[in-house]
Amino acid sequence: MNYSRLAYATVLGLVLFASGCGSQKGKTVFTAGPNSGTNVGTAPQDGTYLLYTAMSPNPTVTVKLKEGDKLGFQKTSDGRIEAVYDDKTYDFDKGTAQAYWKVE
Repeated sequence: MNYSRLAYATVLGLVLFASGCGSQKGKTVFTAGPNSGTNVGTAPQDGTYLLYTAMSPNPTVTVKLKEGDKLGFQKTSDGRIEAVYDDKTYDFDKGTAQAYWKVE
C-alpha cells in the first residue's frame, strides 16, 4: 500500500471538510449535523440569511428575515435535516450531513 497517497488523500479530505463552514460568506447563526436534534430559535437581527450545506460555496436558500423570526433546524422522522425559517421549511436529501444558517 502506498502510504504517501493515503496520507495525501486524508489531508485533502480534512482540508475540504474543515473549509466547509468557514469558506462561505456571512456569520454562522445555527448549525445542524448528523447527531443534531431540534435547534430552532429566532433570527438575532434583521438581515439576509443564507442556508448552506457543508460542501457548497453557494446558498441553497436566501431569505430576508427580521429579528425574532423563526430560524433553525430540526430532524424529520426519517432522520433528514430540515431547515426552518419564518413559517417555511426546507428538507435536505438524506445524504446531507451538515447545514448552516448564516447572516450577512
